Amino acid sequence: MSISLSRPWPSLLLAVAASVSAVIGPDTLVAQSASSSAQQVLPEAGRIVFLGDSITADGKYVEYVETVLLARSPKRYEIIDLGLSSETVSGLSEDGHAGGKFPRPDLHERLTRALDKTKPQLVVACYGMNDGIYHPYSDERFGKYESGMGDLRREASARGIAVTHLTPPVFDPVPIKDKVLPAGLDAYPKPFVGYDEVLGRYGAWLQRMADSEKWVVVDIHGAMTKALDEKRKADPAFTFARDGVHPNAEGHWVMAQPLLNAWGVKHDYQVEDLTAPQGRLSALYKAVAARQRLMKAAWMSDVGHKRPGVAPGLPLPEAQAKAAALTTEIQALLAAGPSAWVGVAKPETPAPGLVAVAAPFPGKKSDWKGYDRYEFDVEGHVASVVVPKSAAKGKPWVWHGEFFGHKPDPDVALLGKGFHIVYLKVNDMLGCPAAVQYWNGLYKVLTEQYGLGAKPALVGLSRGGLYCYNWAIANPDKVSCIYADAPVCDFKSWPGGKGKGKGDPKNWQLVLKLWGFKDEMEAAAYKGNPVDNLQLLAQRKVPLLHVYGDADDVVPWDENTGVIATRYRDLGGPIELIEKKGVGHHPHGLQDSAPIVEFILNHASVPTKAAS
Repeated sequence: MSISLSRPWPSLLLAVAASVSAVIGPDTLVAQSASSSAQQVLPEAGRIVFLGDSITADGKYVEYVETVLLARSPKRYEIIDLGLSSETVSGLSEDGHAGGKFPRPDLHERLTRALDKTKPQLVVACYGMNDGIYHPYSDERFGKYESGMGDLRREASARGIAVTHLTPPVFDPVPIKDKVLPAGLDAYPKPFVGYDEVLGRYGAWLQRMADSEKWVVVDIHGAMTKALDEKRKADPAFTFARDGVHPNAEGHWVMAQPLLNAWGVKHDYQVEDLTAPQGRLSALYKAVAARQRLMKAAWMSDVGHKRPGVAPGLPLPEAQAKAAALTTEIQALLAAGPSAWVGVAKPETPAPGLVAVAAPFPGKKSDWKGYDRYEFDVEGHVASVVVPKSAAKGKPWVWHGEFFGHKPDPDVALLGKGFHIVYLKVNDMLGCPAAVQYWNGLYKVLTEQYGLGAKPALVGLSRGGLYCYNWAIANPDKVSCIYADAPVCDFKSWPGGKGKGKGDPKNWQLVLKLWGFKDEMEAAAYKGNPVDNLQLLAQRKVPLLHVYGDADDVVPWDENTGVIATRYRDLGGPIELIEKKGVGHHPHGLQDSAPIVEFILNHASVPTKAAS
């Protein structure tokens, strides 16, 4: 496996470190009491930019830091998250990264633009997880990490910008023990089992630079290691990262604490105080997180980068205008005091077997079939949530890929059973990778901020099948079941028209654009359609229901549903088919929707435990 080592190594890089660190005051790695603001050692900065890889791109630890800062300190910062998935500070990328689709982005490709456009007074940089390329330690790779950090600091110093370094988060081989490789191999197409020791060495070097060069370094790796060890005393299988790399909400909370400690921000909050519907900081966190995600997407688009698959944000002026309303909301909450920061449950008397619905959703409220519908912005797109009178146990929900409101009988029936009904308006995106990223954002908002169930039922009518299947394949553990009605499962069939269907030239050109294909031949050779990627869903036995017309000449059933059925069954997955004889692409649904409702109720409801 070859690794590019193109950027020259600097010599002694950081003679300027002392002048840089002077911008933010004393270098400290330990918490100081924050019982009064005078005891805090908060950065002397107005704007703080966070740089990092996918863990920073996820952004929860940044949101947690900002929320606690607002609650516990008098200073007000503009905090911008510019984390980019897959990125390195070293400029390294392994052969075949992302299945050979693209090399890892190099921070230095965008660093000058990022600093010049955002003009921060402080950069917080969290790199290392990707920089060792998940291989055993090598001096050569470490040298590139060292060099990259030096280049980062020189760019910042030239602009009078201070830098705080975070040691790399923890790599955890325990939850992926079947997907790691031992020491002594010539190649590592999968991660090295001892990779966390490599990250530990990177972090130890940063801490040595804190001692010798007066860098400001905050030890994230040590804090996560300690917390993980403590948790495993009670549960040896405990993990913060199911994939070994990307921390969950609790892991991000652990990451946030050393930085808050370094800034002397004392508090007694737990992660649930931010994320639980009635947490002490729930209302404040919700507004902070919404503003962060809106502005992150806009700044990322404005700065620019070379990583495919990142959903674009709004134009910066438009995002700033939307963010102003959230800032006003945050300021009002702060002025009202801690009692206003608590999430409040909606006062309703639940029906037997149901629980009261949590706090109403933000945005425009309207009536839909006798139920409250809320429309609000998520990363520049309108999300719609129809709320039941009382929520069923576990807050189950139905998520539409497209054509929300068409053939609504199943939705109305499910609302009466305590289900929420959800739709995200990302039409004309045909379930492309960027649309999947937008869905990821809404899923995070609905499950983490509003407590909806972890596994929605997906409903894919026609082209909505591309949205539902592509998201489900990317998130196979987050799906309870899929109901698909005359669904598109292969864009070569529709809109491509490469089989027996009519095709749609306008939407076929849209496919080429959205997926970034250079021509029709590349699109025709693509193996990333739902029909090609059913293994993960089948392994998890995700139930499927397809309703289709056998005379459909728009989305021919045998090129879509038929292929899904054959391949899914061969893989051991459960699928039910309901054929409509002599029916074309329309009408969708069934005259009696009971089989659809029963399918979703059976697979998406939280079962009630039998009495012992």
